[in-house]
Amino acid sequence: MGNIYKMTRLRSITAITLITTSICASAAEKLDWRTDCVGRMKISIPGDADIAITPTKSVLEDSSSARFFFSDGVRAGYSWFSYGGNIKISNQLSPSEISSFLKKADEFGASAREDVLTRKYQRSEDPDNPFETIYANDGSKFAIRANLFFLVAIVVNNHAVTLMSSVDKDQISLETEILKKIVTNIGYRANFTIPQRSGVCMPFLFVEDVENEARLAGTTYRLKDHPDITIFLEDRSAGRPGKYMRPEVFTAIYKSNYFWTQRYQDYDSIENLLKFRRHNNIPFAGQRAVESKVRMIRTDKITEDFGYLVVTQGNPDAKVDTPDLMLYVIRDAQEAIKRGIKPLPEKEFFKLARQIADSVKHRGAISSDK
Repeated sequence: MGNIYKMTRLRSITAITLITTSICASAAEKLDWRTDCVGRMKISIPGDADIAITPTKSVLEDSSSARFFFSDGVRAGYSWFSYGGNIKISNQLSPSEISSFLKKADEFGASAREDVLTRKYQRSEDPDNPFETIYANDGSKFAIRANLFFLVAIVVNNHAVTLMSSVDKDQISLETEILKKIVTNIGYRANFTIPQRSGVCMPFLFVEDVENEARLAGTTYRLKDHPDITIFLEDRSAGRPGKYMRPEVFTAIYKSNYFWTQRYQDYDSIENLLKFRRHNNIPFAGQRAVESKVRMIRTDKITEDFGYLVVTQGNPDAKVDTPDLMLYVIRDAQEAIKRGIKPLPEKEFFKLARQIADSVKHRGAISSDK
């Protein structure tokens, strides 16, 4: 009887110890996670991360393709920000770098002015006034317009920020007013801080909402403790098929398939790990979503890696903001191996990816920007 009592008591103590250890481990795990915001969404990631930004030399490039890189020069090909126009954001600059940026912005404007004023032939789509300097509400110079092209170049808490857009002739006045509001509403946001106001988050930036303005915010993170893991979250105002566009292109399943077969091609071969269902239907940030899991063999035909993707189809007619969302978590084993770090195993990778997906939430119920 005494032995039975001792064994029962020992099992109880062991169970309590295991439960306590599990709770402590869970609490410690949560303490290591950090929360950031992307667009109007928020996301939690395990530990600190490198966030892709635009190199200073590229901030003023007149290019339709935004370029974002991690600190070691590895490109983050899906990062993208648009609010009133394409936005590029530099890292923190020194006083001399700021002076150089502003000088180059002035030179860019002067060159654009010279170009449009000396043209021999004016196109029918060009405005009567080919060039103007635009002023913010406080009277400060912040932008130029050269025919249909706009450039905003400002410094926000020692970060160079540019916004470029092109519009039709009949939209010039409206675009000018929108840019004035955006410049007035833009401010600094430390990464991994969550503003309590309604607006759009980008790396180092927060823009308070401008009525009826569509946004696109796509941020890429690379974990510092596990550089083999990159995380990308995109928050985009819900799209609507145009007159000559196929409606199926806007569905979550189409976008999921398109990502793995057309957009992301850094592999020699790829295998869908959901062999029977092809996709899982899951809840994601309060919306219905499509989840996919893949195994890849890289272009060296040896390295095995994994990918996780969640996609939603937004609703442009919803009374509450219901955006197009995309989250991917991708392992690139060589990024860990070359730093002497063991890549995250498959089982742990997919567990982590789902935890990250479960963390994504809307920062608040905000009216849809239609």
